[in-house]
Amino acid sequence: MLIPLTDCLKDLLTTACCPNCKREIERCPQQGPFCRACWQHVALPARGLHGIHPYRWRAAGWYDGELRKLILQLRRHPDPRLLRALTEGLGATLPNDAVLVPIPGWKTESRSNPLPLMICRSLQRTTRALLKRSRPTVGQHHLNRQQRMAYQQGSFAVEPGMPVSQACPGTGERAPELWLVDDILTSGATAQAAMNTLNDCKMTVSGVICLGRTPLGRTR
Repeated sequence: MLIPLTDCLKDLLTTACCPNCKREIERCPQQGPFCRACWQHVALPARGLHGIHPYRWRAAGWYDGELRKLILQLRRHPDPRLLRALTEGLGATLPNDAVLVPIPGWKTESRSNPLPLMICRSLQRTTRALLKRSRPTVGQHHLNRQQRMAYQQGSFAVEPGMPVSQACPGTGERAPELWLVDDILTSGATAQAAMNTLNDCKMTVSGVICLGRTPLGRTR
């Protein structure tokens, strides 16, 4: 929480600049934190995208064009300010008491995809690292959705040392919403495997949050 607040104070005390192209800009609520050219180029929906198949999901935009380039760029060169700008619409529609669960990658920590956890921090919601990989997985570009579902089955486990009763503390009688977080949602096989693991431990998942949703009908 302290890092985003510090960044916000810096934004107020310094000249505003576009988080993408870094050029100085005049603030305009209609285009958010971006300059006009980048805002038109990225073309993010003001309140993101949402859908219900294969389960409830919310995304900053379609994993295509300029957004696809930015996501791949962020994987290699993480930029918290740019990420915060891309997730602004997602944060506006997410319940304040949502509990976020980043989907971990299978690579070692030094080589793993940093974006799921960074997205959680950017959204400034309670985060619980409940999951770990139970076995390594590799690229699935050559597999169809059914093959991906079978391949991902059993690829996650719940992290030890976190009692289920403490994993997602509720407020009063209403339990908070539990959301999985990843950078890209394609076939949904990875998130489904993670969801099944949490469901087996009596934790109900409300849906998946991501930066980019692969356009429907496309598998990569």
